[in-house]
Amino acid sequence: MALATPIIAATYAEIALKGRNRNTFMRKLINNIRVSLKGEPLEEIRHVESRVLVYLTDAGAADRVADKMRKVFGLVWVSPVVPVPRTEIDDELMADLEAEREPRLTRVCEVAVELTRENQSNATNFKVATRRSDKTFALKSPEISMSVGAAVHTGCNLPGRMTDPDMVVNVLVLKSNILVFTGKEKAFGGLPSGSSGRAMVLLSGGIDSPVAAFLMMRRGLTPEFIHFYSGRNLQEADVAKIIVLAEILAEYSPVPLNLHLVPVVPFEMRSIGVVPDNYDMVMFRRFMFKCANRLAKHDSCRALISGDSLGQVASQTIHNLGAITPDIEMPILRPLIGMDKMEITAWSKVIGAFKTSVLPYRDCCSIRSPKPILTARPQDLLRYSKDMDLEEAVFQALKDSDKVVVGDKTPIISEKNT
Repeated sequence: MALATPIIAATYAEIALKGRNRNTFMRKLINNIRVSLKGEPLEEIRHVESRVLVYLTDAGAADRVADKMRKVFGLVWVSPVVPVPRTEIDDELMADLEAEREPRLTRVCEVAVELTRENQSNATNFKVATRRSDKTFALKSPEISMSVGAAVHTGCNLPGRMTDPDMVVNVLVLKSNILVFTGKEKAFGGLPSGSSGRAMVLLSGGIDSPVAAFLMMRRGLTPEFIHFYSGRNLQEADVAKIIVLAEILAEYSPVPLNLHLVPVVPFEMRSIGVVPDNYDMVMFRRFMFKCANRLAKHDSCRALISGDSLGQVASQTIHNLGAITPDIEMPILRPLIGMDKMEITAWSKVIGAFKTSVLPYRDCCSIRSPKPILTARPQDLLRYSKDMDLEEAVFQALKDSDKVVVGDKTPIISEKNT
């Protein structure tokens, strides 16, 4: 029978590098953990020596809680742990030391052996890593590691290895408990959600933009999404796939997220006969950025996020990237700009978006002119913008847009944006 693990231990990394504002980031991180575990049997959260300890009232929920915590940005490792009360250790240890016997740490060793047996899988060697939060404990970290290591070696017939071991048995000494754990699940690191402000994400139905959103969420940004659909209304567009993609990303957010659904008809009605076919794609991209920029300002976003990868498609040549947005002052973040498609696809699979991203969808970019210009000039796009009254197209498109709230039970489509 598996040992009860009523405590989840989690470590962070980048937050430790902060200076005077470190406490601000820690408060944000702990609050995000608390929100993400809403409805779980949470007793309390403690911050102990560069670790966050989550205490549960029901050890049976440990694996589920640990899985949720892996999606909390700012955490690097997450592990259910077995607590050994100091009351089971201290008296025995003092007796051994007074009698000048080898310290036994009986219960800690028993737990370490049992955890190793449960989790060793194909491991052929191990090491023990010990940290003392309570420096008054009678044994130093190397002595604890030697005692526990000897027990694991004997009980599991595993040799020790200090460099690149197959398995690590962790021991953390606190004032009230000694925590023992082996399995560590890697989290995504980064900065706590909401610690870097808000940004507007241009979300398509493909692979790239959800990954771009995720990578900037990992840097502490809270996203809003804007998607442009073909068709006269949402029913014709069938945006169910886009809502699912937004919901997948919302799993990594402690708060519900907004998805703005914007029709492209206002652009198409004004561009016909004005914008040459070879400029259709870049002008449409300009229309999307102008809409995103205006909506971002309205919703207190400080940047735009795009899934551009340099040279991947015609609209993402270095000339076109510069020509599309010459008059947009808001920062445009492009986290995928130096990645190739294989790298982006790998990330898409990691975050759980790939299977949805590759589903059939009539993306509005896919129906643009098949032979776009590769070296557009800003002055030409500005002239076409004036000729077709692009600002009016942006105004009308946002006026006719809808907003969906995702990440909180059933997605809710609100009234039209204004």
